[in-house]
Amino acid sequence: MGLALVKQNVIGLDKQIEQTLYALHENIPVMLEGEAGTGKTELAKTISQALGRPLHRVDGDPDLTALKLQGWFDPPLVLEKGFSKETFIPGPMTQAMLDGGVFFFNEVNRAPSESLSAVLSALDERLVTIPRLGTIQARDGFVAILTLNPLDRIGTNPLPKAFYDRCIWLRVDHQPLENDVRIVELRTGERDGGLVTLMCRIVEATRHHPQIENGASVRAAIHMTKLARAMREDGCDPYDPELLADLAVTAMCKNIRLTYDSPQNEETIIREIVAEALDPKKKRAG
Repeated sequence: MGLALVKQNVIGLDKQIEQTLYALHENIPVMLEGEAGTGKTELAKTISQALGRPLHRVDGDPDLTALKLQGWFDPPLVLEKGFSKETFIPGPMTQAMLDGGVFFFNEVNRAPSESLSAVLSALDERLVTIPRLGTIQARDGFVAILTLNPLDRIGTNPLPKAFYDRCIWLRVDHQPLENDVRIVELRTGERDGGLVTLMCRIVEATRHHPQIENGASVRAAIHMTKLARAMREDGCDPYDPELLADLAVTAMCKNIRLTYDSPQNEETIIREIVAEALDPKKKRAG
């Protein structure tokens, strides 16, 4: 089922990989729950490639309607040919069913409740009914992967129990430092292991800081490593404390959330974290 191929490209999520592949093999939808940057999307994309099936993605947002998910009729063509398969434009969910592919519903809890109801029959009975067209039955191979971020509180909706009844649930967490280092090396190709480790230590520190409620993800370490490489190619020293602090602020200032009672702002805390990462004695002295 492509297990080895997926593990080559997705670091540190062996349990989630195995259970997702087993579930999809049995046509069971999978719900991946985790914070931003924990690898949910990468896992879905890589599994789709390993299975050799097309991936049809939709991102949840307040404007996502059932029509956008299922499909619609092209008005000029309807005037010419009437309501038929020729004039119907499938939405991502319906196209995945027609292709026998992977329907990837990202940030599902951001979609309106009426849109979620349109997905239930596809997950359960593997069919969707289109007015003026009829019922579309999913081809063999059709599977669904859904994701949600439990920390998102703005613009989200609670999922109905019926959704969870149709899926298996898998938690995806941030990786430990050694896995973050491997991920950044894989995504950037950076050969300076010390630089990659430093970036990952800075990012990891945001997840344990007492004044930070939500820390940065490995994506920040990837961005920082790429920026540091560009600085190095331009003749700058990526280990320079001031330049490194500026780089970290650029990558993380808007990607962390402070506690409500924090006396400092994001930039000040990030600069302190960088200073401590470069000289751990400062942390012990503080």
